[in-house]
Amino acid sequence: MQTKTLTKRLALGVMAALVSVSLLAGCGGGKDKGAGAQNDPPKIEIPAREPVSTAPTMTFKFGETEAKVYELTGVDLSKVIRTNKLVTLGDELFFHTDGHYSEDKLQHINKVTIKKETIADLVDLGPSGDIAELATNGKIVIWQTNRKATEGKDKIAIYDGKAATVGGKWSGSPMGDAESGDFMVYWGHELRHSKLEDGNWKELGKVFADDKTAFPDFKDTNISLKTVCVSKGDIFMRYFVEKEGGNIPYLIAFNKDGKELCRYEGIADLPRGWAVTENYVVHTGSKGAIRVFDRKTGKVLGDATIDMRPFALWTKTGNDVIVYDDRSHKIYRIDL
Repeated sequence: MQTKTLTKRLALGVMAALVSVSLLAGCGGGKDKGAGAQNDPPKIEIPAREPVSTAPTMTFKFGETEAKVYELTGVDLSKVIRTNKLVTLGDELFFHTDGHYSEDKLQHINKVTIKKETIADLVDLGPSGDIAELATNGKIVIWQTNRKATEGKDKIAIYDGKAATVGGKWSGSPMGDAESGDFMVYWGHELRHSKLEDGNWKELGKVFADDKTAFPDFKDTNISLKTVCVSKGDIFMRYFVEKEGGNIPYLIAFNKDGKELCRYEGIADLPRGWAVTENYVVHTGSKGAIRVFDRKTGKVLGDATIDMRPFALWTKTGNDVIVYDDRSHKIYRIDL
């Protein structure tokens, strides 16, 4: 028993060391650019934002920058929304809703319209399946159907801005690419570059055929990637590294050729959602912890605590992040 325990500890130590060596390479090379470094934070050029007349609900600072948090009010979603994935298409926000809310007692997809700091026009778009599956390529929104509504089969529900229709067979876990209109679909250990054609998946190629080969330090580990988003052509996926006393969350960024760009070490205490914005990468923890990184270099710009339980995040535009608080079941917008 002691031999097995020692072997396991050695294996965990080797795995953590491999990942740490990878992280020391930082983003784009240079041993001083690793995630977690806070010395000499880079100067970041922030896009102009439309003025907001509403007073923020709360504020927090990361480095010398003050972020403003606005509660989006109007439609009461407290008895409706139950989701761990958000997406936006234009001014519309999409999310999963609780089966208790719908007449058929199935989980559904609903949407609301965001007008400045107000949410309005709650619309039910039909039953949904896996609560983690919801994606947009900037033109359409897709999700997995509920098997009970589609003859026991997982199919693709497609919303084109007017109505939701059902396409072909659902597969993997997709992320939409607004630049190309395509999708990156993670299936097993491979990442497929695909597009939707007549409601069916058409594979265009593979970003990588095996994540264990694409990222050598993952070999002989229990690391499993999960989809996050595609932003400005870069692909972001999350994973955990097993360490003594708990798991450490990471986000890895790579391009469409599978070349690694950066890694970000997240909040270890009850980690929640990730978001990638124009200039930043954001990670949250269940107790209200929030960590902001410089997207380009991977440096930590600051840690703060906010009065909410930020569960799911999505970048609406620029550096504006939509947040679902699963404690109050409310929607907020963070202007970074």
